[in-house]
Amino acid sequence: MKIKLHFDDIIYQLQRQGGISTYWTEITSRIYTSSFFQINRTKGSKKTRYFPISTNADVFQSSYYRLPLSKNVKNVVTIHDFLYDFGFIKTLNASINIFQTRLAINKADAIVCVSENTKKDLLLLYPKLVNHPGIYVVGHGTSFKLNESLNQQPPIRLLELSQTMLHKYILFVGKRIKYKNFRTALLGFFESNLPKYGFSMICVGAKFTEAEVQLIQKINLQNHVSFFENATNNELNYLYQNSFALVYPSLYEGFGLPPLEAMSCGCPVVASNNSSIPEVVGNAGILINPFDIKEIASALESLLCEKVRNSYIAKGFTRAKLFNWEDVSQKYIEIYQSLVTNYQ
Repeated sequence: MKIKLHFDDIIYQLQRQGGISTYWTEITSRIYTSSFFQINRTKGSKKTRYFPISTNADVFQSSYYRLPLSKNVKNVVTIHDFLYDFGFIKTLNASINIFQTRLAINKADAIVCVSENTKKDLLLLYPKLVNHPGIYVVGHGTSFKLNESLNQQPPIRLLELSQTMLHKYILFVGKRIKYKNFRTALLGFFESNLPKYGFSMICVGAKFTEAEVQLIQKINLQNHVSFFENATNNELNYLYQNSFALVYPSLYEGFGLPPLEAMSCGCPVVASNNSSIPEVVGNAGILINPFDIKEIASALESLLCEKVRNSYIAKGFTRAKLFNWEDVSQKYIEIYQSLVTNYQ
């Protein structure tokens, strides 16, 4: 008998792109092909994002903390991070988000954390869960990989960037909100010798704010720093595999996807030594104090040595192979099966 599984796709109504929607797409698309389940999917809307869902499924999982209406339905919750709880994101909806997360966690039959660090944070915030029998750590995978055909025919939109900038550059990937620590990354690049050697910095993300433009002009890097909006996977793949390095001094990550994506594409990683990032990078990248500008500059300069850089590239490829979506999806399948007692 097939397990009736209900997926709630609400995340697609909440973000255009991002780590959580990528995670959800990758795991559900694989589980969807499994012969073990009869799967129902619902979209939801922003107006109904906080309401429970009526379902007769055996197992329910929301992409973002919604609950099944019936108490008889087994509920699986994935915890990606605790940014709101620790105050890294402060918005008008922060308290509502925390309340929704708390409700989902307290009513969960199985709790999946995307890293050991996220599990540690979970037990710090919810110490009563220490003996919960259904807490699992299931990380991310990545679909990025070295793709030589992209070099032969680069994505057309990248021609918006000057060829001088694309010749030698480092990458900053993601939103540049405060905890992502863009200012320190920029100043680390500025303090290094890379600009003198003709390197640029490409920031994959939104247009620069007025404050960012002023800072870039103040340190006279306006000809060395550019943004690239709404990158497709192909465009980002190309940027990773041709980049000198990724600089990622984030102050907190539930998992930290860009370092994994970079390693998969042969891009050396300079990243923070905090939260979950060391779990992802291991010894395959240069881990730095995210508050230390000179340490970032020194790490970038160390990669000017071809032998050192090639060593990190090789270690990055090896490290990235430890993370794949097939394993992640299989672990979810096993979790769903474990919740249905009469499953044969």
